[in-house]
Amino acid sequence: MNTTILRPLSAWTTRRPDELAVACGATSLTWAQLDAASTRAAAELAAEHGVTYGDRVAIGGRPTTEWVVTALGAIKLGAVVCPLNERSGAADLALAVGQTEPTVIVVSEALAAGVSGLDVPVADLDRVGRAEGSQTELAPVPVRGDDPVAVLSTSGSTGTPKGVVFTHESLISSFFEWCLAEPTFLHARALSVSSMAFGAGLLNGFLGPLVLGGSVVYLPEWDPSVALALIRDHHVNHLGATTLFYEQMAAHPDFADADLSSLTIAFTGGNPVTADLIRLWGDKGIGLRQAYGLTESQSHATIPTVPEAMAKPDSVGIGGVLNEFHVVRVDGTECATDEPGEIVIDGPGMAAGYWRAPELTEDVFGGGRLRTGDIGVRDDDGSIRVVGRTKDIIISGGINIYAAELERVISELDEVAEIAVIGVADHEFGETPAALVRTVADSGLTADDVVAHCRARLSGYKAPRYVEFLDAPLPRTAGMKIRKGDLRTDYADLPSRGTRIGTASRA
Repeated sequence: MNTTILRPLSAWTTRRPDELAVACGATSLTWAQLDAASTRAAAELAAEHGVTYGDRVAIGGRPTTEWVVTALGAIKLGAVVCPLNERSGAADLALAVGQTEPTVIVVSEALAAGVSGLDVPVADLDRVGRAEGSQTELAPVPVRGDDPVAVLSTSGSTGTPKGVVFTHESLISSFFEWCLAEPTFLHARALSVSSMAFGAGLLNGFLGPLVLGGSVVYLPEWDPSVALALIRDHHVNHLGATTLFYEQMAAHPDFADADLSSLTIAFTGGNPVTADLIRLWGDKGIGLRQAYGLTESQSHATIPTVPEAMAKPDSVGIGGVLNEFHVVRVDGTECATDEPGEIVIDGPGMAAGYWRAPELTEDVFGGGRLRTGDIGVRDDDGSIRVVGRTKDIIISGGINIYAAELERVISELDEVAEIAVIGVADHEFGETPAALVRTVADSGLTADDVVAHCRARLSGYKAPRYVEFLDAPLPRTAGMKIRKGDLRTDYADLPSRGTRIGTASRA
């Protein structure tokens, strides 16, 4: 049985040859044109760089039609696509290349200098597949369903990046799960605003829409005004992006009058989603949904319905259709209602494991279950709320406080532009929450305001005992995740120089 993504890509080329497949700026390719260009790219990669079945091809650059053509060319050869983060420096690029050992590195001009010192051939991303050649067919490659399609590095916000392996079968299963949960993913027209080095770009903005017979419009350089115009002009109905993108679009002057009537699938994640943001998009007739997933779950493993998202904006839904969600204790038993525990996912839509790391694969994916490292709670209706990370728990006086829960509540304040909560040493409770806040200009927000808001929304003991206001943006990875490790180091001395809020009473 054919369980590779090459089959549906070939089928859509036959069934929809003259329909749009990908577009970026002034460049657009129909399915027939994309097929021809990616075949030329495959022929060039094989003839000029010796790429063959099982080899890795590293690709770096902003998401464009050239990126897509090169990646599909590699996949047609049975090679493995290894995206490079275009915002990485030379040291991080060297680490990524050393991890996957590619046969060739294909990069845009902007990234060429960063890989020039590596002992790997380099090709120009803007030229691969562009030359018209006589070769229009490739010799058949015996690609199997369990063969890798791509190795995607995690962002490394908490440690050394790991290479997550996506196989043909795991991707097919994941995309099938998407359609079961939300049928309009099939034949969708997506707007892609995320780097191909992350799941949001590689899966939601490339492989997913094309395998499901849709099309993709790329925006290589982020501009909220341009994004709003592209949704209107291209009748985009699918947008998956981190919360910051939605916040910036909603804050733009063009948002009020923007025609977004075509947008039916709008989901987000990666940062706390406020009820106010959901309301702003809801006023435009768009149900902004907080999906849940991670690189290891091949992007979103669950996405709530619009009514669920409107009723419970801090929930990520009840789980998947095929992907079953569990909230478990340390011993693996199921947690009771409202009892925090680790989210574990059991289903076919998970990644295949980690690249050349069998022990880590067994630890995280062992027994057919994905240990996410996220802490969640279920309510009486079965809805799941993510409250923190297993490595981001503040143990204060023997009680667990989840940083993500505090961050979500503090982000409700209109004056807050960015928020991160970390644990710092405390003479009374061993550890206590510290809120690191960057406010909007001239906000006038005080530490007492932050603490009062937290006490009004949460148990008193969860309120931060330190509130530090920052002038500069929080440090982030290229995937826009906050670098908590850097903050813990930089603010480890906060108890000795900051002002502690509250007395010995925990009330």
